[in-house]
Amino acid sequence: MSAQGIVYLVGAGPGDPGLLTIRAFELIRSAEVVAHDELVSSEILSLVSSDAELLAVGRRHGRGKIDYRLHPLVVERARAGRVVVRLKSGDPLIFGRGAEEAEELANAGIPFEIVPGVSAALGAAAYAGIPLTHRHHASRVTLTTGRRAEPGGRAHETVVLYMAARRLPENIQRLLQRGHAPSTPAAYIAAATTPRQTVITGTLAELASRVQPGCNSDPALVIVGDATRLRERIGWFEKAPLHGRRLLVARARPGPSQIAARLRAMGAMVLERPKVSIQETVCLAALERALQKIPYDAIVFGCAVGANMAPRLLRAIDSGASCANGTRVIAVGRDAAAALKKNGVSAFLELDGACREATAKAASVFPGKRLLLVASTQGRPNLKADLEAAGALVEEAPVYRQSYEYAAKFIETPELIVLPSSSAARLLLEGADGHSLVEIPMIAIGPVTEAAAKALGAANVKRCDADNIDSIVAAVRKILGVSGEGDFERERTGDGVK
Repeated sequence: MSAQGIVYLVGAGPGDPGLLTIRAFELIRSAEVVAHDELVSSEILSLVSSDAELLAVGRRHGRGKIDYRLHPLVVERARAGRVVVRLKSGDPLIFGRGAEEAEELANAGIPFEIVPGVSAALGAAAYAGIPLTHRHHASRVTLTTGRRAEPGGRAHETVVLYMAARRLPENIQRLLQRGHAPSTPAAYIAAATTPRQTVITGTLAELASRVQPGCNSDPALVIVGDATRLRERIGWFEKAPLHGRRLLVARARPGPSQIAARLRAMGAMVLERPKVSIQETVCLAALERALQKIPYDAIVFGCAVGANMAPRLLRAIDSGASCANGTRVIAVGRDAAAALKKNGVSAFLELDGACREATAKAASVFPGKRLLLVASTQGRPNLKADLEAAGALVEEAPVYRQSYEYAAKFIETPELIVLPSSSAARLLLEGADGHSLVEIPMIAIGPVTEAAAKALGAANVKRCDADNIDSIVAAVRKILGVSGEGDFERERTGDGVK
């Protein structure tokens, strides 16, 4: 359960689960509560975790009188600290009353995020083989509804102009000639949905003059109509605490980075360098035979890659009866622990991280114990040294090789660099662009990482308080001068919200 609840207004698309966005799928799979419309297909609802609470909160054809815009159960669950997915058919902001629900959340002070979906119009047209636009047949699409919001209500038009940036004054003039009043509210949106997103608002008469000449390098569109006024109330994307900040996370291991995912979820533009890939480098069959002959008190998995090989290695150990009391497993760090659990392996000991402080907390476990440390061909010298300093006898098993790929150059220089380990610091700063990075402020995890960065010329390195993601985030916010008050952090992992 989250300390603070959050509601995700998620578009479920027209019905085919294959049309869900990756973000929607992650959230549906990991939510604690899923509150869904009646129109959401049973195939999509089958993706909801069996541990989640499923609430049917939608209505069909306006059936029944209600005195709320957002179902009270959604508000109740969010205020109780739950992660709630409000699953809406199609796209939440196209005839789905998503804007009204977002207004309600904003009024209640409940954090929310809007996740767009494939609208029914786009899905139906594509699956029916009907193009909504065609160079020779149709240059405009009008989306309308056969129902009004209330008896006697007026229909208001929203116009979206694609590819409008380069000839913005001419496009606006065309709208004015078609009868739109100069006072009509409008918004210019560049680099939409990315951390570079820029939104400029004004009336049709003002908009072109408000968009500076240098603003149109990114793809942009223009939205025109009274509905653009609601941005002041329900705009959420730019409120992310690190929106638009440029960060670089150094890497030494393959797979997704929880640090990078957390920073992206807070709105940052995150580069990861170098790109790490792996390949098995030893004959696992030979290693298995060796494991059957050599008794170990425990096998140590220091990363997710090695942990994913755990079932096969542990079967070999158990079949050889090399552990008198059964195989004991130690997980170092959250990634390794999560990978072991995913593979059905329970660790008797989980270290918070690979730093000396984490090892010291469990120092009483290690004296005189013979440990097998699963690692790459580069080894884990710091972790091995810390375990040996705690009194263990450590032998490394190199079961995979890592290779590193560096992008040609940085398009934009990062404002801040995060160094999760000494090996990541060395790989980054010894790389092709390492010399150009040493003046950039850096955050290091632990004294060994800090020392490694300084030895390679880093001029401004600060050490975070602890070896965990919360400490890294706190250090990032402090260095960048980002207040922790009045906003929220959305944590994402490979499985969604956590």
